[in-house]
Amino acid sequence: MKKITINVPPNLADAFEKADAESKRKAELFINAWLTDFFSKQTANDRLFEVMKMATQEASANGFNETEL
Repeated sequence: MKKITINVPPNLADAFEKADAESKRKAELFINAWLTDFFSKQTANDRLFEVMKMATQEASANGFNETEL
């Protein structure tokens, strides 16, 4: 991972700094997902179908058949 810095209103910075580790982790995951969507040239559906296709290929390579999937 690589860190970036963005400007936010003071109340958001304060809330993040005071949050517990789990809340910070959730916020970071949400922000990462939003930025991925914002800057992506693929739609969310396209990315989802790509992940599903890769998972199916990996499952097939590990011996799972169509019925099991």
